[in-house]
Amino acid sequence: MANSQYIDPENLQKLRTRVQKIIEQKNIPLSAIIDRTGFTEAQVRRIIYGTKNTSISNLFAVARAIEVHIMEVFIFDFQIPEYDIALSSYRKKEVKEKSSQSIANKPISASDVIKILAKEGHFKKTLIPGKEMTLRKIVEEAKTRFRSDFKNNEFSSALNYAIKTGRLKRYKKEGTGSFIYYKEEG
Repeated sequence: MANSQYIDPENLQKLRTRVQKIIEQKNIPLSAIIDRTGFTEAQVRRIIYGTKNTSISNLFAVARAIEVHIMEVFIFDFQIPEYDIALSSYRKKEVKEKSSQSIANKPISASDVIKILAKEGHFKKTLIPGKEMTLRKIVEEAKTRFRSDFKNNEFSSALNYAIKTGRLKRYKKEGTGSFIYYKEEG
């Protein structure tokens, strides 16, 4: 019987390259990861340098051992293919009155909110106190306008991805420790 486990070698390699880069940047010895995870050296090497599937639990253990949030290891270029059939054609058609719908009830991701706010010009670099876009301000805006159940961690991951992809930049505001997010003009 053939192996029925799904394996995505391209994205597994991107994930492993990301983990290796973090380990290299933080100058973490393999022995520390082995000690902190409780895995054998062979297991750690297989998780970090291997070519076969690994479990999410293994990635959780390694992320903790290298002291990064699990979302940090998933920040890499992930391509979503174009499909011939849209997802909407799979869903049941529900008829609702448009007047009873509000934007706050529609599902929207933190990444979508960041894109919308950027298009609206909210990420202009400014030195005016209170006008800078901090995580707190972004989440408050999102909760008010889009979805009341947004959490800070949803935006932390989305903002890190926006920074990694060059859509946004950030700096640490003196005296507060808060990051200010902005979009380069031009």
